[in-house]
Amino acid sequence: MPRADYTTPPAELERLGRAVKALRKRRDLKQIEVATGAGLTESQISDIENARNNPGWLLITRLVEDGLGLELRDLVSAYEEAGGEVPEEPR
Repeated sequence: MPRADYTTPPAELERLGRAVKALRKRRDLKQIEVATGAGLTESQISDIENARNNPGWLLITRLVEDGLGLELRDLVSAYEEAGGEVPEEPR
């Protein structure tokens, strides 16, 4: 089975990425800090935040609970807040 092509990611992945990034920034954490806490790599966190990865349930649970020190309901709230268009931040 071929891998999914996310050159144009689904809106839901972009929204999830914005939500994860917003939670990380609220906690004043760097991607590497979240990755270390969750047992993931920094590139996995970056790929999720930039809608280049469609994470599974286990990965999301580890990211939110272990990496961010939050509960899944916090991600749900952030996902709802990220529903509207968010201006791109300068890099």
